[in-house]
Amino acid sequence: MTDGFLDTPIGLVRVTVNHGGAVTTLSFADAAGGGVGETTNACTLAVRQLEEYFGNERQIFELDLEPEGTEFERRVWDDLLTIPFGATDTYGAIAHRLGDPGAGRAVGVANARNPIAIVIPCHRVIGAGGELTGYAGGLHRKKWLLAHETGQRLLDFASE
Repeated sequence: MTDGFLDTPIGLVRVTVNHGGAVTTLSFADAAGGGVGETTNACTLAVRQLEEYFGNERQIFELDLEPEGTEFERRVWDDLLTIPFGATDTYGAIAHRLGDPGAGRAVGVANARNPIAIVIPCHRVIGAGGELTGYAGGLHRKKWLLAHETGQRLLDFASE
């Protein structure tokens, strides 16, 4: 495993890539310490694509992904990858697409367990009434990401 770090407008991001070159995690980090080994081409590619995303030069990531999770969680995460840049969807709509209309809460749990933030766009999922609901990285980051993707500008980014 190798780690790459990127300082972004919403905080330090840590990308972990496995020995096969697939991204396994993307999370928000407090510091760039610990476990940093030799940077691989795959790790450099992931960091570059994130730079492009934050620089308004990329809307679709082209990375090999290997998130660890249950079969249901992976189905949810695969569905999240179909939500277009700048769009949002609801937990209930995802449950319907997965063939289990009553699984909205389970979709929410799977969404919260997404190990590859931003690239697997769990931030694009909102409540049925259009409200912003939980985000493992904090609602302030979710709000920023959604504003970024719709071309809005947030003057202040402050953690909650």
